[in-house]
Amino acid sequence: MIPKKRQHQKEILLDASSAILLAKAGVHEVVAASYHICMSDSVFDEITRKKLLGSEEYKKLLQEKRLEVLPVLSPASWSVADAPLQRLDRGERDTLLLFREGRADFVVTDDGAAARFCLNNKVPFVNSLLLRLLHRSGMIGNSSYVAGVKSLLAQGRYSEKVREYATSCPDSELLFFLP
Repeated sequence: MIPKKRQHQKEILLDASSAILLAKAGVHEVVAASYHICMSDSVFDEITRKKLLGSEEYKKLLQEKRLEVLPVLSPASWSVADAPLQRLDRGERDTLLLFREGRADFVVTDDGAAARFCLNNKVPFVNSLLLRLLHRSGMIGNSSYVAGVKSLLAQGRYSEKVREYATSCPDSELLFFLP
């Protein structure tokens, strides 16, 4: 069953690592039902060209118009302030450029360098452990939540600090990210 898109969904930008982890955890459908998913054309190409786990799932979401693939408009010139952005892998860089263009409400990234960039530049972001948000908002049941988190923790490369924050972050800090 394909959930109907709700009006006025928050828009999120997924990078490749997060998209793959969400598919591995089997929760990409719940994320697509809860948010309007966007990704850069380079991220979509990375996932589908290499036929990574999740490639068929995201192709299907695109076909069903539950995923929007966005081209990145190349900046005419980079400024000195963009140096940290230039050091990121293409998919993460393009994701953040799209955010800078105002294409989403927040970013979902599981890439450490991209997360540091977000923190240093006040870009609102979460990682794939956002399942906690979906659980809190009633979009995902308890058994799916437990199984999804277990999968993410087993497959993601989360530091102990990130793991601890994901479970202990005050709900008040998550309100912005709720669907």
